[in-house]
Amino acid sequence: MEVPLIAISIQHIRHATLLITINGKKILIDPMLSDIGELPPVPFTRTLRRNPLTPLPVPLSFFEDIDAVLLTHRHFDHMDKKAISVLHKRLPVFCQPEDQTFLQNAGFLNVQVIGSSLEWGGIQLKRVKGQHAHGVFTKPLGPVSGFILSTTAEGSIYLVSDCVYTPAIEETFREKQPDIAILHTARAQLLLGTIITMTAEDILRIRKVSPATKLVAVHMDAISHCTLKRQQLRSFLKEQGLENAAIIPEDGEVIAF
Repeated sequence: MEVPLIAISIQHIRHATLLITINGKKILIDPMLSDIGELPPVPFTRTLRRNPLTPLPVPLSFFEDIDAVLLTHRHFDHMDKKAISVLHKRLPVFCQPEDQTFLQNAGFLNVQVIGSSLEWGGIQLKRVKGQHAHGVFTKPLGPVSGFILSTTAEGSIYLVSDCVYTPAIEETFREKQPDIAILHTARAQLLLGTIITMTAEDILRIRKVSPATKLVAVHMDAISHCTLKRQQLRSFLKEQGLENAAIIPEDGEVIAF
């Protein structure tokens, strides 16, 4: 009996750091590789706890076997100094236009800017402009982008990144109907109660406009300003009668599609 091939796999490393395997390529997303407490508190938040709060579930040698890196934006919980020191500088690094200089100054020699879209290794990478907050914090938090990775044979995966729910993101889901979407549902919070990522309620909104999309919820438990925990999200979905509405992986867990 022939064994079916796995089209796409996602290994949730920790927080926003993922290893996506698509078209046989291993793409590392938003690498934050520091150990517990090696990073400072998040500024303009209600906590002074150092970060990250949880250990890296894989050894640093794990990151020697990758084919490329994708950075959604340059905040330290998405690329830290440890990642810059560990990752091979000749790896292709994909990014939004605003982060090109930062990556080049960090020593990466093959920075590839995604203005609208590009193709690499048989994979189409399309950028979706995002928004990290509503209101007065939008500009200070800087630019952020989501990315849709797709192949004809394997389908599409939408990395929404640190984006609040907006009409533009809703339209992206409505129009593209991605096969898989990775959501940062941490309800990350700044001073004055400003929410700067998606929340549990956004899972319900996305299900309505793109019901066939398989949702993966990450970005929880590892950074101090993320107020929604995995167990709280599981409880919320259970209360809604939607226990299977989203996959909520543990650190290090591999999900095969």
